[in-house]
Amino acid sequence: MEPGTTNHSARRIAAFTVGLGLSLLYFIISDNQWPSNSEFHTIMEMSATVLALFIGILALVNYYSKKEGTILFIGTGFLGTAFLDGFHGIVTSEFFIPYMPSENTSLIPWSWLASRLFLSIYLFLSFLAWRREKKSVLAKSVSEKNVYISSITLTLASFILFAFVPLTEGFFSDSVFARAEEYFPAVFFALAIIGYIRKGQWKYSGFEFWLIMSLIIGFISQAIYMSNSAYLFDLEFNMAHLLKITSYIFMLIGLLINMHNIYQQAEIANRTKSEFLNIISHELRTPLTVILGYTPLLSQPEKLPATKKMLDTLKEKGFEHQAIPDLLEKSLNEYSKFTNKMDASGKHLLSLINDMLDLSKIEANMMEIDQKVLTIRPIIIETCKQFEKSAKDKGLSLNYSSSDDQIYADERHMSQILINLIGNAIKFTDEGSINVAAVSKGDFVEFSITDTGHGINKDDIKNIFNQFTQVDGSATRNIGGSGLGLAITKRLIELHNGQISVNSELDQGTTFKFTIPRIVED
Repeated sequence: MEPGTTNHSARRIAAFTVGLGLSLLYFIISDNQWPSNSEFHTIMEMSATVLALFIGILALVNYYSKKEGTILFIGTGFLGTAFLDGFHGIVTSEFFIPYMPSENTSLIPWSWLASRLFLSIYLFLSFLAWRREKKSVLAKSVSEKNVYISSITLTLASFILFAFVPLTEGFFSDSVFARAEEYFPAVFFALAIIGYIRKGQWKYSGFEFWLIMSLIIGFISQAIYMSNSAYLFDLEFNMAHLLKITSYIFMLIGLLINMHNIYQQAEIANRTKSEFLNIISHELRTPLTVILGYTPLLSQPEKLPATKKMLDTLKEKGFEHQAIPDLLEKSLNEYSKFTNKMDASGKHLLSLINDMLDLSKIEANMMEIDQKVLTIRPIIIETCKQFEKSAKDKGLSLNYSSSDDQIYADERHMSQILINLIGNAIKFTDEGSINVAAVSKGDFVEFSITDTGHGINKDDIKNIFNQFTQVDGSATRNIGGSGLGLAITKRLIELHNGQISVNSELDQGTTFKFTIPRIVED
């Protein structure tokens, strides 16, 4: 027996039992009486309206989390049906009927039919949308705009028709079926049932199983019960309304199951991503750390034990020929040059890997913020000291000042934010100065990093914090960078409940400002 066969059989039996049971129930109870009235009818329609509205909203939320044409038509169909059901229930109530152009014997059957026909057509279209998408991966997605416009147009047209046009009698006692018009929606319900059964996903998908169950009940309510309703509020009339509500409940169950499955899949995806990030972090960082651990040694080969021993041996043996020391010095200089390049490239690669991993964690909402009370001044001083040499190498003046305020923040991430911004300032400044400051501004500490560098074009400022975005001005386009640093910086600041802004002019310099909530003493 194949896995899941029992489950398939149980679902098949359940659907068959519901269909057959509701059909036989009609013949069992058809000779009985269950008279009701307009008030009961209004209560049932208002209940149906609330259910249909909730289903429509839930389905469209589902659609925008994973865009599928099937769900779009289901959501739009139920939203339109909610308005039609509500309209049907209100205008046929005792309060409104004196103001309508038709009697209830006409208005109730036709306005009921409009709602059922609308829903049955949209549910059938939901299957056709799936078939269209299945036929070709290149097929254009269903136009949301067209679906919404068609739904609104049909709904408004129904409102206008029933509000202003006198209608003919909705019961045809001379025919075999008192309300033969009910077979129009019944046909579309039947087509949708056949389509979804042939699709086959009901065997594995809880959502499509409950969808088919809802369609079966909808079909039976139209083809067996309402089609045999001989007058308003008789047993068949009331049963059809109850079955309609039942079919809505079944659809709601299916959507809730679908939402639960989406949530579970998201949880699994997050766990998988977390495991992947942990593995890739270790696998990429470990060999790079080893490489970068040895490159400083190789950049000074004359200090290596074997090299020192070789040089000492040459001196002891008396190899005083001038060519030998010159060749050795030239060789050692070449080693240093190559290893310095290796060291710089390795550090650049490690920085890029760290940026990508940080961005992935932020996107997956897995970035951990270990907040504690921090004093600003030591963080500013320690970070700026890291850049003193690089600033000096470029002939730049690096100045910093800070208040003694305290903030509640993650120390490592605060250093990362400052490193990204100060590093950028030095990278894009050829002469002048870099000024780093932190001052109190109300409930926040405002950090500012100002440079006298190339500046940023006004058109580029709006995209400066986007992922993988780099300024492509003539002065900066040859400067390396992944375009991730500022995007990560912005996200980290926002995780601390702060904000970042930038002010810049071409060839005049740039100022980045960001805020972090400070600890205010009572």
